[in-house]
Amino acid sequence: MSNETFVSAKTTYKITIYPAPSDGKKHPVILLVHGNFGLGDPYGAPIHGFAKDLAGLGYMTAVPQYYEDDDPHLTDKVPHVQTLADATAAVASRPGADPKRLGLIGFSLGAATAMTFIASKPSGTVKVLADFFGFLTPTIEAAVLSFPPTIILHNKNDEIVKVSNSKKLNQLLPSTIDHELVTYDERWQIVNHAFEPGGTADVDSRSKTTAWFTKYLPPTGN
Repeated sequence: MSNETFVSAKTTYKITIYPAPSDGKKHPVILLVHGNFGLGDPYGAPIHGFAKDLAGLGYMTAVPQYYEDDDPHLTDKVPHVQTLADATAAVASRPGADPKRLGLIGFSLGAATAMTFIASKPSGTVKVLADFFGFLTPTIEAAVLSFPPTIILHNKNDEIVKVSNSKKLNQLLPSTIDHELVTYDERWQIVNHAFEPGGTADVDSRSKTTAWFTKYLPPTGN
C-alpha cells in the first residue's frame, strides 16, 4: 500500500494505491470511489479493506479522494467525473497497471460519478461496474447502452437514495448487457443508506461484487 497524491484541475488530492503482484506482468485496475461522506469513519476503513482484499486477488486497486479534506460534504450531489478521470490516469501510468482492463466500484455519489464517467467515455473503456446505492441522472440514463456488465446493490429502506434508482437502472439496462440487482432489507441508521460495516448486507454485497469482478475482469497478469 502506498499513500500518494494526484492533481486534477490544479488541485492536489490524496490517493491510496494497493499494488498488484510484483511479477513483471500488467494487472487489471479497479478504482473504488467514495460517496459524499468521504473516507472518514465509519465508511473509509471498509472501502480501504475492500480495496486491499481485491488487490490480494491480483488486481491493482486504488482509492482516490475528490475532496481536499476528510470531512463529509453531504449537500454535494455533483458527480466528480474529471477528478475520477485524472485519478484513473494517474493509476494507469504505474508499472504493473493494465489501463485497458479497468473496473469501477462506486458508492452513492461515487457510484453516480463512476456511471457518469462511463457515459463520458467510449463504450468498452470500463470493463465492469459495481453500483452501490448510486443515483441516476439524465446523462447516466441516456448512456446505459454503453455500460459494461453491472452489478447493482441497494438497501430497499434507503432514505437518501431511493432504491427506485437501482430498480430503474436494472430495467433500463438491456438484456444484451449482463446485469444483476441485489437488494437488502437492513435497518442500521435512521436513513438506512450505506450498509452497516461488517453487517450481513456489507459482507454479502462485497462477496457478490468480488465474484462479479473475477468473472468479468479476471485478475490475471498479462
